[in-house]
Amino acid sequence: MKKIIVLGGGAAGWLTALFCKKIYFNCEVQLIESDKIGILGAGEGSTPHLVSFLKFLNIDIFDLLTKTKGTIKYGINFENWNGDNKKYFHGFASFNFANKFQVKDIFSSDCYDKYLINCIGENLNLDKFTYGGLLVDNKKNDLENQDFSIHFDAHKIAEYLKKLAITKGVLHKTGDAQSFKQDNSGNITSVVLEDGSNEFCDFIFDCSGFKRVIIGKLLKSKWIDYQKYLPMKKAVPFFLNQEEEIAPCTHAIAMKYGWIWKIPLQHRFGAGYIYDSDYINEDQALREAEEYLGCELHSPRVISFDAGRFENVWVKNCMAVGLSAGFTEPLEATSLYLAVQQLKLLAHFKEYLFNAGEEKKKNFNTIMANSNDDILGFLYLHYLTKRKDSNFWINFKQNTTVPEKLKEIIDNLKNNNLFSFNFTNDKAYATFSIESYLAVAYGIGLLDSKKVTKIEGLLPLTGSYKSNMLYVLDNLETHTNFLKNLNANNR
Repeated sequence: MKKIIVLGGGAAGWLTALFCKKIYFNCEVQLIESDKIGILGAGEGSTPHLVSFLKFLNIDIFDLLTKTKGTIKYGINFENWNGDNKKYFHGFASFNFANKFQVKDIFSSDCYDKYLINCIGENLNLDKFTYGGLLVDNKKNDLENQDFSIHFDAHKIAEYLKKLAITKGVLHKTGDAQSFKQDNSGNITSVVLEDGSNEFCDFIFDCSGFKRVIIGKLLKSKWIDYQKYLPMKKAVPFFLNQEEEIAPCTHAIAMKYGWIWKIPLQHRFGAGYIYDSDYINEDQALREAEEYLGCELHSPRVISFDAGRFENVWVKNCMAVGLSAGFTEPLEATSLYLAVQQLKLLAHFKEYLFNAGEEKKKNFNTIMANSNDDILGFLYLHYLTKRKDSNFWINFKQNTTVPEKLKEIIDNLKNNNLFSFNFTNDKAYATFSIESYLAVAYGIGLLDSKKVTKIEGLLPLTGSYKSNMLYVLDNLETHTNFLKNLNANNR
């Protein structure tokens, strides 16, 4: 029987183990994790891809939300990114767009981008003319007609997935990897633990987080540095008291030297300030956050990171997943997105796991590299704001490089070529759609509504569409009541 080892726990490690147990059901799957590395549990967000992946693993989303103190996420409220105390919303797509709001005679199933372009051309606030934006503003819930993701306590979801994986037959062992044995071709044959024991393997996943024990230290895959594009280097996490009514969104609040994330859990906000440490230190970051939030803050530790990725995440008989494979920054919750997309991609390479030639690995690595680079460009776009209240924002454009893939997109946005996007060499794995670029570019003021060419036949429908949305919203329960009922039903 073939044996697969997952080295490292956390959400990425346990999702990988569950995936392997389902896909490679004839193999032995073992997860080895250290008891010396803790999980902060400050709260974490995700994208709808995680929800679909959990469903693929036959995981009950509602039970998970209850056990992890989770909440629903319809998108992200970006607050004060232009220094004007205004916000813009980047939301997920709406299901049944045409049928739900009685505009099917004009709109087709792939027309949401055209609707957004018309709203922008009319200089409308997208928060008020998109269903996800209205759900968030009104703190309502509609899982049937709006694409959604979840927020969760990172520690609790790891424990939840761990218990589930063990019940499904994943072997679990606690220990620290001290070294690895390799055969003549460089493939890893066993993991040597601190207690001297050996765990053999036919394939191994590196889920060791920022330590990158195998992919970086042992196999020395080439590191592709993103720091010339994204200068954030440190974060100070902290907790905030929850509000009486919980909005189903992540909050991203621009600060003088970076931004604050606020992720709503049922009992508190998981929050933190991510910043460029070339300008301020940990204490200065906390003081600035305290002044803005109006409360005393305490951070258990400073998180340091380098933005970048490995050129190859599949090397020899090892694959890095999660933070081991690379990291940009938390701005659009893309870390777990990349992990689950990578595992989904692996399903297409299922039969090659134990005998993949270099060409197969190259194809896999190229797709993942493109996905990472797409994310890099999209995140960079968020920083092209009008904010000028600190040296960080004043110097950003001079001190950073525009990612190559983003240059053409920016030109298209500025010149109203809104249907000329070239997102990726392989569109099947495009990370963010035109709708996402439109929301962010319009939100930061990069799109001039006066230059946007509207589709005249759709113009009368924006008002009626909003009226229909508001009518639907009136009959929905609040997000807070949804969570209360969910907990009552899952006791």
